[in-house]
Amino acid sequence: MKYRQICRLLAASVVFALLLSVFAVGPAAGASFNLTPNEAKIGDWVDIKYGGSDPVRFYFSGDKADIGDKINNQVRAYMLITIETFAVPDRLEDGAYEEDVHGGKYYVYAASASKEIVDIATFTVIKGEIWLTPEEGGAGDEVEISGEDLRPNQAITVEYEDDEVDVTGGDIMTDSEGKFTCTVVIPDSLMGEHIIIVADESGDKPEAVFTVKPKITLVPAEQEGGKPVEVIGAGFRAEYAITLTLDGERVDTTPYYIETDLQGSFSCVFAAPLYDSPTTIKVVASDRNVNKAEAQLVVLGGIRLGPVTTTASPGNAGMELTIYGAGFASGATVTITYNEGDTVVATETTTADANGNFTTVFTVPPSVAGSHVIKATDGPTTGTATFIMESEAPPVPLPRLPETAGTAQEKAHFDWGDVTDASGVSYTLQIASDIDFNTLAVDREGIILSEYTLTEDEKLAPAGQKAYYWRVKVVDGASNEGEWSSVGLFYVGFSRTAMSGGVWYIIYGLVALILAGLVFWFYKRRSR
Repeated sequence: MKYRQICRLLAASVVFALLLSVFAVGPAAGASFNLTPNEAKIGDWVDIKYGGSDPVRFYFSGDKADIGDKINNQVRAYMLITIETFAVPDRLEDGAYEEDVHGGKYYVYAASASKEIVDIATFTVIKGEIWLTPEEGGAGDEVEISGEDLRPNQAITVEYEDDEVDVTGGDIMTDSEGKFTCTVVIPDSLMGEHIIIVADESGDKPEAVFTVKPKITLVPAEQEGGKPVEVIGAGFRAEYAITLTLDGERVDTTPYYIETDLQGSFSCVFAAPLYDSPTTIKVVASDRNVNKAEAQLVVLGGIRLGPVTTTASPGNAGMELTIYGAGFASGATVTITYNEGDTVVATETTTADANGNFTTVFTVPPSVAGSHVIKATDGPTTGTATFIMESEAPPVPLPRLPETAGTAQEKAHFDWGDVTDASGVSYTLQIASDIDFNTLAVDREGIILSEYTLTEDEKLAPAGQKAYYWRVKVVDGASNEGEWSSVGLFYVGFSRTAMSGGVWYIIYGLVALILAGLVFWFYKRRSR
């Protein structure tokens, strides 16, 4: 029994194998071929090495098809290859459709007599050629692209990593010989190789490789000591920490922590150092000391301030600034000015030492909030720095005297709560005969103390039962004005309350006088 079962299994296996050989879909056993070469320009000759025994015909086409598909169904535009050596055509004219041949991927199909595809080889048509000058550089660099062997008199587009970029100069079309020369700017991109493609209208797409290297740009490339320099970096690795050094020494930057973005770019700002004379220093940016880029910074004579003020951390009037200067003439008199726009608010002088350096303390004068230029000059050499004055309004004072609805003298005395501010304060007092302060009796600015007595020229006329109104506000040394205080009401002479009290005093006095008279009369009468 076992012998018979084994024989049956062997017989079934043979039948199954025969069926597979009959119904299997795929290339014929003798249909294999290859191309030599497998890429060429239009007009170049290509050999077909066919080692099969079955008769086949070859077709050259740009239509993509699979084994088992048929010529004239899936492949509609083609050139029939009648011998095993053919020249790369410039046009396909044997199929149902005709079309020009352009650069790119094509196919050579081996098909049976029934035009069923039994084998495929890929082929690259080299149509056009481009080269770059230079072939490597940084993002933002201008690159010249030259090309030839494209279609004549056709518009061209330039792609960088599949994204179209603008042609910044040169040709935007090929000439009558299919040549062109143009320039493009390399966009922000990561370090390494990137494909540049130039395409004409027919579809030719020659390409070349541009290698991006890390690069930094300084803005400006010449700067006074103590003033800001912006560093713009590109072509580094994505999301890597960047270290910035000046002549090998790490420098503080804003922001303090620098990291590249997804395109390998970054920007930061640092203050140019001070030197005794104009000096050229090397600025280096690196990501973990692996990829580096450098640029040269020329530092001129200049000044820096201590402390440094910013919008987030401003200074105030009356504060003392230390001004450090370098690069001035030996022993020269240096004039320091504090400017408010084009107006000089304060001036001081100092003397540079034998090396052209100086250090001096400068008191910030009262001035408006915002940016102010501090300039130091000995004539030939000038250095500037920016001081930021604070802009916070001072608090509101609290009125005290005169009391509400109280009385005051013609030369009234006013008192209010003290207000303090880093920039120093002065007060403005207003007195009016109406609560809206449309008719001012007194408008006094620049009061230093938190009290004030009216002068002879400011004394108020008695108003009888008519009230006066007063208010006060604070102005600091940076010209920041606070809000007005609450409004106080008072009378000069007798107020209504004072007059009512006075009437009662008169009545009380008369009653007392009458009582005293009666007592005196009664006493005299008894003494008789």
